[in-house]
Amino acid sequence: MVSETDSVEQYEVVVVGAGPVGLSTALFLADRGVRVLVLDKRDPLSSPPRAGTSVRTLELFRTVGLGADLEEACWDGPAPLQSVIKDSAIGAVRHRAAPPEQYAERLASCSPIGIRRTMTQDALQRLALEQLRLRGGHVRFGVQFEDADAGADVVRSRLSEAGTGRERRVVSRYLIGADGAHSRVRSLSGIGMPDREVAARLHTAFFRADLRGLLPESATHSCFIRNEHIYCTLFAKTAAGDRWSSHIMDYPGKPTELEPLAPEQTLRFLHAAIGDGTVPIDLIECNPWEAALGIASSFRRGRIFLAGDAAHVQSSAGGLGMNTGIQDGHNLAWKLAAVLHGGAGEALLDTYEPERRAAAEASLALSYGMHRGYQTQQDTNELYARLADDYLRGMLLYRYESGAVLGGDDPLPGVLDDHAVPGCRLPHRWLDDGDRRRSTLDLVGPDWTLLVGPSGSGWFASGVESDELRVRLCRPATAGDDAAAFAELAGTEPDGALLVRPDGFVAWRSARRPADPGGTVRSVLRALRGHI
Repeated sequence: MVSETDSVEQYEVVVVGAGPVGLSTALFLADRGVRVLVLDKRDPLSSPPRAGTSVRTLELFRTVGLGADLEEACWDGPAPLQSVIKDSAIGAVRHRAAPPEQYAERLASCSPIGIRRTMTQDALQRLALEQLRLRGGHVRFGVQFEDADAGADVVRSRLSEAGTGRERRVVSRYLIGADGAHSRVRSLSGIGMPDREVAARLHTAFFRADLRGLLPESATHSCFIRNEHIYCTLFAKTAAGDRWSSHIMDYPGKPTELEPLAPEQTLRFLHAAIGDGTVPIDLIECNPWEAALGIASSFRRGRIFLAGDAAHVQSSAGGLGMNTGIQDGHNLAWKLAAVLHGGAGEALLDTYEPERRAAAEASLALSYGMHRGYQTQQDTNELYARLADDYLRGMLLYRYESGAVLGGDDPLPGVLDDHAVPGCRLPHRWLDDGDRRRSTLDLVGPDWTLLVGPSGSGWFASGVESDELRVRLCRPATAGDDAAAFAELAGTEPDGALLVRPDGFVAWRSARRPADPGGTVRSVLRALRGHI
């Protein structure tokens, strides 16, 4: 237990940074009963909508009971790897691109959530903040993280209030730096990012305009504009098509160094992109920034962890940066909760970095390839054919290799394969459940889940399902031939089983029911939970 004076605030976890990664991480922690504080020196909800969600991010929010909220907040945007190049919004279409058919089909079937469903960063943050508070999480805006002293048992953080400079002290068991690409937490922890590379310098404009009727392709495709005045994007940020962003990538006379654009110059570029100088534009802001790629040398220093841009930065090309960071937070949240509440040993936390580094590397591979393709103006059909594997791998089909996975000797499955492999996310299948359809992902609970084949009744009498083990047994209901369906999904005999982690990743596979199912599962769980 934390032992400090009453004047010092005490939490189990402090999260620095209330962007989408920080708020999501705090939500995932609070949902598991962790006493958490998230803080930020600014009010992040005042920023315009930037990134958008992937289906994996929406899956994670769905696991904390927000399916109905997502239905209300999400809308259908462009499908991944669907783009159009035009002379201007009102001009001629130069080129349309899409992934090869087999990849388009895989994207459409990989998740219970439609591949076009999305919500913007600001909507995600508002939902996360609301739900975090409902679950007892604590939030402080206008508070600067100054420094931290990480001891053997606790982290002592020093904070200051913006404006007054009044200092506060906070003690926590763990600290998470989700404070962006220029992370103060990372810097103070002595962690570098030695391979950081600037891929491009560009500007992003956020504005209001009524363009949906002028650019109908924006409802289904990512839109690129290329003419003698401008090379940029036009991305709708709402279903109504009244809020937009534009990455201004190139224009005649663009300086080598990063310089701000004057509002009147930004408006000229936007009107050139639209192709009509009379269209009213309400410019919100235009930000110069560096599209950088890199991974921190470490994601952890003792009781201090890094997540999101603090741990890895990438160009917006590919659209997975924010989503990869949110998945960092989810991976870390269930592990911290298990350790804090006695369900796992400290060794479980050692699995965070190798797992999330693998995911970040997959995401950055996509971003790097996509960015280079756009820079060199490669034919986008050829580009998407080359990078379709990277997109699926980076979005949700990466594999973990760590102490929280056993039996991961199987070859890495191709992204078009769709069967369970230790270290990979449980594949999505639609299941018959009376009058409704459920996904295999809906079978995974907040603790460990053992999915048992149709001939595996012996598992249920083994004592595996108990308060002590915190394992729930489940026999999936499938249409048609149960044995064949389970064998195809799990890669086991009809009496085999899959042990699935709280984050939906397969941790262990038993090809057949062992002679002592209870003893076997106990031994497996001790290893997976870091209790060796």
